[in-house]
Amino acid sequence: MENGESRMCILNSKTFSSIMSAGLFLSSLAGFNNAFAAQATEKENGESNKTTVNMVDGRNLVEKMHQKTSNLKSYSFKYKMKVFDTKKPVLENGSFYYNQPNLIRLEEEGPYKKGAVAVLTREGHVKAHLGGGLKLFVVQLSPDSKLLKSANGHPMIESDFKSLTGYLKKYIKSNMSVNASAQPIKTADFKEKVFLLEIHKSKNEKRIWKKIAVDPRTYLPLKWWDYNDRGKLHSVASWHQVTSYRQLPDELFTIKQAKSVKNQIFNYADGKNADKISKLSTNGS
Repeated sequence: MENGESRMCILNSKTFSSIMSAGLFLSSLAGFNNAFAAQATEKENGESNKTTVNMVDGRNLVEKMHQKTSNLKSYSFKYKMKVFDTKKPVLENGSFYYNQPNLIRLEEEGPYKKGAVAVLTREGHVKAHLGGGLKLFVVQLSPDSKLLKSANGHPMIESDFKSLTGYLKKYIKSNMSVNASAQPIKTADFKEKVFLLEIHKSKNEKRIWKKIAVDPRTYLPLKWWDYNDRGKLHSVASWHQVTSYRQLPDELFTIKQAKSVKNQIFNYADGKNADKISKLSTNGS
């Protein structure tokens, strides 16, 4: 075992699933029952689902987003998500850390999977544990494991900004309709003007499938709405306190994660080693 992990039990995924078969693990990490879908409020589903006026071809905006996010070598952010697939909306929030080429640390801090931590290591494996007393049980998972999903079903290993904007490029290649506001506009969700990007599954489809608010200075996504085929809001995600670093410490991308490493990050954020690159504030959600 690694230093600092002497009290942790490293398990393979098969053994781990057996231990948690009573539901302790699956109830937190597996998918949700879709039999009774919660409904988004009129504010959540109404304003965000209106087609924006003065739209233009969104390919140039998507390309700028992908270029900017591809150049980010080391960063962190806070995230929030609300999903409406269950009788009661599922709330997820936490912290995300990234180092190139593809090191990821995700910490769940809200009601969904609270206390869970997952780390994508240099070896390409993911080590993870739940919160509370279960944090002593560490499991090694394949990066594409179904257990490593966000509340809306998105994979952990594709939650970095480059991967998200890469999805937008895939939508374009799939001949989906991708449009953007011709210039930054005022919306109900932000105090400052933002670009709005809208995706329709086809050029003849009027219902919006995805909508993204984009920071006009950094070209980072600020908020992302997903809709189902009936045009109802499926989930909404937002990013806050986005901070770019020269280099986050390697120790952060291990499951042990000593408190001293977190202190280093806070010191970076207060000094010349960090730059808060997205400061637009939301009015809610």
